[in-house]
Amino acid sequence: MKSILKSTFWQLAVVYSVFVILISVNLFWKYTLHFEIFAVLLGIIGWFLIENGEKENKMEFNKYLHYSLFVLAIVLIFVFRFVPYASNQIPLGYDAGIYKYGIENFFENGFGMDKWVKGALEPGFLYFMFVMKLFFSTDFILTWLLILFSIFLGISVYFFAKEYFNKGTGIIALLIYSVSAIQFKVFELMYYKNIIALSLLLWSLWFLKRNNRLMFISFAVLVGIFHRPTFFIFGLSYIIFVLCRVIFVKKEDGKNRWIKEIIDGLIILDLSLVFYIGFIEEAILPLIYPVAASFISPGNSSGTFVSFFSYQFSTLAYLPLSIVGFLYLLKKKEFNMLFFWTVINVLIVYFQFFFFNRFIIHLDIALIILAGKGFSLTIEKKRIVGYTVLTLLLFSTFFVGLQEVRNAGPLISEYDLDLIREFRNVEKDASVMSISSEYSPGVLAYSGRKTIAPGLFDENVWSETEWQRFWNSKDKTEIMSLLSVYERPIYLFAGTKKFSNPCFKIYSEKNGGKIYKYEC
Repeated sequence: MKSILKSTFWQLAVVYSVFVILISVNLFWKYTLHFEIFAVLLGIIGWFLIENGEKENKMEFNKYLHYSLFVLAIVLIFVFRFVPYASNQIPLGYDAGIYKYGIENFFENGFGMDKWVKGALEPGFLYFMFVMKLFFSTDFILTWLLILFSIFLGISVYFFAKEYFNKGTGIIALLIYSVSAIQFKVFELMYYKNIIALSLLLWSLWFLKRNNRLMFISFAVLVGIFHRPTFFIFGLSYIIFVLCRVIFVKKEDGKNRWIKEIIDGLIILDLSLVFYIGFIEEAILPLIYPVAASFISPGNSSGTFVSFFSYQFSTLAYLPLSIVGFLYLLKKKEFNMLFFWTVINVLIVYFQFFFFNRFIIHLDIALIILAGKGFSLTIEKKRIVGYTVLTLLLFSTFFVGLQEVRNAGPLISEYDLDLIREFRNVEKDASVMSISSEYSPGVLAYSGRKTIAPGLFDENVWSETEWQRFWNSKDKTEIMSLLSVYERPIYLFAGTKKFSNPCFKIYSEKNGGKIYKYEC
């Protein structure tokens, strides 16, 4: 029976690879059949490739091929992220304006910065960017420096997979990362803190595997002060990891190592909290209720990213081998931090706990690393078939990623940006209203004036209901009553969106975009 299932795995793997290639080049629609179910079944059958009690041969590439593939992967990471900037100088992503304003606001005002910045950007990130701002422009930080951090994350994936498995796994994981559509999407949406924190997390766990307590603690603290959600996942994983050691590891075998690990965890938490002195009210307290509530009533605090439904179809090329890699850990009883980190991410994303869509980013990194092991295991068992499947599925991932790259672009156009910059010529005490979430960060970052936007920033005092009344009202008296809470002069950036209000007159118009001024 076991030999039949093994044989079935190889046959299905080749068939699956062909289908995924057809999907990636748009010759077959990925939603036509439930390919995600096919992927899961294929991964589960891969259980029978893993031999109990047998130590697998470490699949390694030829030395020169290994280095060549490493360089190729780094080049691919760079090229994928360079292409959107080849003919465009505007930073990508909705968060670009928030980062630009936050970095410059902290650089100029220090702890006198706007309160909302403390809630949006962690202290470690702000301190680090303060130093970067001494040498680079903000636009350079948001474009080219982010590309370098994306490359650094790829290198972190390589060394992590190499340490937890072997060199072959490391290079395959790096190749998958280099062409991953999901990881490019993280770059395109400018989840800057995510990218840096994931690199730091991988290095922290790398040092943990090497029993280097000082460096493990140091990098874990950096995770905590750079990105709260990543630290949240790390904390949950580490707690369960240590609890399992307390319960299942015999004292004579573990040598009470878990006691040191508990102490390390407390040190990491305490040192991280020290950096949040002055940030507690804005950065920590507002998160307590939504995190707790998500475990009682899941599905509410989603976070902004692709949905789980979209994600599973974006990872068809490596999902089956990720499952094989995870089953390898399970069957070999390798209950390490990678194992628990993966489990926690799967549970949060699948059951839709706090920030579940955003944690797809973390889950994807874990699956990429596990896929590296899954692919290397198949190559160990059947070299030619394994290399064939790897090549086909890497090409598939490349095509899917390439489509994302070709469609990438900034949320606001150069024309919008030119119009927004005109606000720098109006009164210095003026406020600028943004009626669209698409424009709000850009207006904040480039107008040089106080920005009033729905649900964002310190200047906004309206509730969602009051914004609805403002958008829909044609009554001058009602509009004047609503706007009485804001100091004049007031301008409004409509861009190319439709806007009609009896109290606002066109102040400037260019290339279809409009600026209005409040005149009631």
